[in-house]
Amino acid sequence: MMAVEEAQLPESGPDRGTSENAWTTDQIGGEVVYRGGGPVANGLRSVGEPTFHGVLVQVSGEPGTKCRGDVEGNDQPQALWVFSSDACGVYDFPDLAIVHAGRSNPVGEISLTTDHGDVNVRAGSGMLLRVNKAPGA
Repeated sequence: MMAVEEAQLPESGPDRGTSENAWTTDQIGGEVVYRGGGPVANGLRSVGEPTFHGVLVQVSGEPGTKCRGDVEGNDQPQALWVFSSDACGVYDFPDLAIVHAGRSNPVGEISLTTDHGDVNVRAGSGMLLRVNKAPGA
């Protein structure tokens, strides 16, 4: 939940003197959002554009990982809220893991596990859920 909060604040911290439309923020996953006319950037590469409530980016997957980029040829910009275009996995929950992402049977079910105690995802936490069209649709 802290990462979600921090991704919505400017890099310089809370700032009452600068309009939110001009803030520079850091997405969960590391990309930088230059609001007020700038891009969403992954290093020196522009990957999308800011919106009032998040970003529109072309989703990408990190080579050599289970993380996917475009799905079924959909390479159109997608709304990812506070997440980077290549965000994947679990952030800021050191003992939490995704054991089933819902891509295979049972399709659509997501399972989380932890090595210590019960799974506890607190209010204010964020999850990026990408929805694909149903097979045969």
